[in-house]
This record gives sequence, C-alpha cells and structure tokens, in this order.
Amino acid sequence: MRRTAQAVGISVVGLLAWPAIAAQEAAVFQGPPVEAFLARGDIKAVRDLGTGITRPQLVTLEHDGRQRDAVYKTIDIQKQGATTLEDGTVEIDFQDTWQTEVAAYKLDRMIGLGLVPATVERRIGRDVGSLQWWVDSMMSEGDRVAKGLTAPDLEAWNRLMFKVRLFDQLIANTDRHPRNMLVTADFQVRLIDHSRSFRPYRDLAAPEQLTRFSRALLDAIATLESGAIRREMGRYLSSPQIERLLQRRDAIVALARQRVAELGEAAVIYP
Repeated sequence: MRRTAQAVGISVVGLLAWPAIAAQEAAVFQGPPVEAFLARGDIKAVRDLGTGITRPQLVTLEHDGRQRDAVYKTIDIQKQGATTLEDGTVEIDFQDTWQTEVAAYKLDRMIGLGLVPATVERRIGRDVGSLQWWVDSMMSEGDRVAKGLTAPDLEAWNRLMFKVRLFDQLIANTDRHPRNMLVTADFQVRLIDHSRSFRPYRDLAAPEQLTRFSRALLDAIATLESGAIRREMGRYLSSPQIERLLQRRDAIVALARQRVAELGEAAVIYP
C-alpha cells in the first residue's frame, strides 16, 4: 500500500506544530504522544482505501482541534495445514492478521529500530483491529527505483537497508516488497504492512541478505528475552511465535559472528 502526503492533502507544517510532539518528522511517527492520539482521538470519518489485499480503511482522527489520518486493519485469518498463496507458493499454518501489525511496532520500539509507524489496537464500532499512523512519504521504494533516484548519502542508505533486512528476517516477514517501504523527503524509510509476519520458522528465510550489521541493532536484539517479549507482545503473539522469534534472533547473532570471523569486523559491523 502506498501512502503519500500529497495523496491526502495532509499539512505537514500543521502537524509538526503540535506541541506535544517534537518538531522533526523523524519524531512524529512513533512514541507515546502518537500512540495516545491513535488510541484516544475522536473518529471523524472511516472510508475504504481501495488498495491492499487486507482491505484497509482510512480513519480520520481528531484531538484538540487537530486532525490526522491512520490506517485501520481488521483482517484476522488463520489456517491450519497447507495454504496455496496468490503467487502459487504453499505456506504451512498461514496467518494474515492485524495482530502482528501491533507486534511489529512493539518489537521495533523494544530494539530501537525506529522504522515502523506507531500502531495500536483499537475498537471501531463492532470491529477490533490495528490502527497505524499515516506516513507522510514522497514515494515508495518501488517508485524510487523506477525513477532512478539515489539517496544523497549512499552509505547511510545502504546501512538503513541492512537494518530493514535484519528486521524482516527477525520477524519472518513474508510480505516485504518495494510498495510497502516508504521513502520520506529526507530519504528515511518507513516500514508498513506486517500482517504476514512472525511466521513459526526457526531458520532465516534469506541469510545471504545479511552481510553487514548495525552494532547497536545487534546489541539490542541480543538482549531480547522471553519474559519481556511476553509482557509487551503476549497479547498478539503465541508462545510458539515468541519461541521462533528468539531462535531466529540467535541465528542472526551467530551469522554476524561468522561473518566477522571470515571477513573481519570492519567489513561487517557498522555503528
């Protein structure tokens, strides 16, 4: 799903004037003030977005006279056994649910990733689902590639992409594609659409993609432990999902150590 400020006419200047939130765009898509806006804002309008297989809706919220849009998902599909997907691949114990949207945001906050927009659980009418802060972006990653645009700081961009890949391997995200990676005006990335993540896989899906690692991110995932995850995400993840998450974490840490042993720390680790 692509989201841009231009598409909905959002006033970024007006949003950044909100005194409860810092005046930099990087600080206005996560954190307690944003979560509170999502959880408590008055619902002014709900309409279909018309895109995405999860049938998301666009919700307009108002708080203290200010309005903001958010994306609402109520999809909650769980199937036992083998399921044939749209592309013909087969997946065991398929799941497509709003609950892992919330879990992805909470995990992002636990490890300091800083890429997933604030996402909370919210009831609207008879439905319960995930409500995610609308991202003000200038394009999707797919658009950036199609237009041949290059980030002004290529090394910083590459480091960002390695963080994205690590996160997707950690949460076993089976639905990452260029349309759900949004690029902001300052060439930061926002990651959306995590309803097909936290699969019950022990092994990494694509370890060959992990060739460089953020030291800060490695240190953060190394501190993850079952009790803390259950406290933060036990409402949204099953015990097997949490166990597999930690197993994938162990695999990522072991892979980083292997790369360092083979190539040297300077070639593998960045701040």
